[in-house]
Amino acid sequence: MCCPVPSRAFSLTRHFIERRSRRQLRDDVLDFILEFGARARASGMTHVTVLERDLPAALRSSSMARQARGWIVLLSDEERLVTCYRRGDASRFIRRKPKRRMSAEQVQRA
Repeated sequence: MCCPVPSRAFSLTRHFIERRSRRQLRDDVLDFILEFGARARASGMTHVTVLERDLPAALRSSSMARQARGWIVLLSDEERLVTCYRRGDASRFIRRKPKRRMSAEQVQRA
């Protein structure tokens, strides 16, 4: 579990602002994800998602935990919020992602 950090400590990209608006990610849910979310490094970015098993027992069945379920927030190396999206299998999806970003040569071969 990561340290509690309010979302206003992060800078936002224009892309993130557009995606958050389009996908209707509320500020309080974003704060919950950033405060209690597990961070995983994959594909050159840090993915933050809430894993219910890692939440304190008092929060596991809360409405905020239910609303945060499935959301993935991407952070750049500079701790900028890049994008957000929702998947039903968020933790499994992140585990299956490659750990490193593909090089230009690898992209051309694929």
